[in-house]
Amino acid sequence: MGILPENFKTTHIGSLPFFEAEKAVKLVFEYLDIPAWPQLSKRKNEGMLVQFNEGLPGFNWEKECLDTSSPEFEEQMLNFYETYLKILEENQLNELAKFELTEATSLGFKVFLEIASEVNPRLVKGQITGPFTLASGLKLHTGESPIFKDELKDLIVKFVFLKALAQGLKLKKVAPIVIIFLDEPGLAGFGSSSFITITKEEVLNMLNEIALGLKNFNLLTGIHICANTSWDLPLNSEIDILSFDSFNFYEKLSIYAEDIKNFLKKEDKYLAWGVVPTDSAQLKEVSFEEILNRFKVQLKDLANKTGFAEQEILKRSLFTPACGLGSLPEDLALKALDWLKQFKKALNL
Repeated sequence: MGILPENFKTTHIGSLPFFEAEKAVKLVFEYLDIPAWPQLSKRKNEGMLVQFNEGLPGFNWEKECLDTSSPEFEEQMLNFYETYLKILEENQLNELAKFELTEATSLGFKVFLEIASEVNPRLVKGQITGPFTLASGLKLHTGESPIFKDELKDLIVKFVFLKALAQGLKLKKVAPIVIIFLDEPGLAGFGSSSFITITKEEVLNMLNEIALGLKNFNLLTGIHICANTSWDLPLNSEIDILSFDSFNFYEKLSIYAEDIKNFLKKEDKYLAWGVVPTDSAQLKEVSFEEILNRFKVQLKDLANKTGFAEQEILKRSLFTPACGLGSLPEDLALKALDWLKQFKKALNL
């Protein structure tokens, strides 16, 4: 018996192409088994590399960079680590208020909490930009990436953890089971010449520090990678759910069949299949039958490669759009959500 209820199968990655928070939140509860608060990417301050940076020492909102040259930076760093120790070593969870999401950056989160408190869902999902993506994508005032500076990399990992924890504990007030996804599109670049000096062990340590930390507070963790990567990395991490674009990248992932097998052998590990494409052209051209048949072929193939029965894999599977829906026109985003709902029905899940 897995930790996730078997009939709770569908969720979304995060972003939706709406400006009105209430509209987006209502759609989430209408279409998905596991409602996830919507990131409203049309709004200022809700872009991936800025949305979760409130409270990050040195972050310059105007320039959208990490300015370590500012006179306040050292003091902000010191205060951050003092707060971190109060929370982790002294259990002063009231200090997490400094890292909570606000309306200025996450309006959908506030409205989601309001509606969820009336609906009383059993299971909800949150999300945050992952540590690798933030540390590699966010720039310093010099144009460099923080990931190459150990002190700043450590700061970002611990900061993401506290932001994720503050979010997760807020969500715990409206649902007994909470999943937090680390969104890691940056891992598509791992192993390239840009990150030649960054080792798998370093990235694993970054992910595991957050995953294990959240588990201590009974929060489940997922990772979403929207393109190709070294899949053995997330599969050998402490993450509970691996979310991937199965429509476009299943074949790349299936090369790591032995790692998938070992991942699924562990208790309460899940695959989240991104079955509905989120590329605008693909979504216009593909038929629902093609989506369904493509998944059935992939499921059969994974069963053959791992030795698990198809039904056993289905028990350990969630289904999502391939990526966030925020860049799509509204009508296509609704089409993707509707097809996801139809997909679950078609599989009799």
